[in-house]
Amino acid sequence: MRRVILVVAILLAAYIGYPYLTLYWLDRALLTDDTPALTRLVDFPLVRERLKAEVKLDVLDKAHEMAEKRPILGIFGAALAGLLAPSLVDSAVEAMVTPDAILNSETVVEHRREGKSFADFVTYAFFAAPTEFTFDLKDPAKPDSPTLTAIMELTGFRWRIVAVKLPPVSSWFGTAP
Repeated sequence: MRRVILVVAILLAAYIGYPYLTLYWLDRALLTDDTPALTRLVDFPLVRERLKAEVKLDVLDKAHEMAEKRPILGIFGAALAGLLAPSLVDSAVEAMVTPDAILNSETVVEHRREGKSFADFVTYAFFAAPTEFTFDLKDPAKPDSPTLTAIMELTGFRWRIVAVKLPPVSSWFGTAP
């Protein structure tokens, strides 16, 4: 009986610790410029797909909100956003959400050069469900910076980032939601 309890305790500890270990591997991949490791840890096609849908919806919601506040100019803006937002968002996300773009971003390159971990960016990390783990990231040097939430899912016995939730559009421009 003790062996069974010991085995269950070890498996439970491994299960609970595994997403945190994945965060450590993600940090190491960023700091060592390891594209294959980053690709294993992040499902880039799925993240891009979900991010495109989220940003398009946020931009269109903001445009409709402006249309309600300023009927004539807002309606024109909403129509323009409806026409341009999908292709602009698609191309921006395709360009920015790639292993190369992330590994060559200013913040990552600076941390790599200084040998500084990204652990100080993590403000929250815990399970949202048995196979879902979320963590929040915020720039510690900028207390007013928006929080970005990343979602990992356990599939095939490994945790991978499958989505990134951006703060509301209004916070992109420095205004409160």
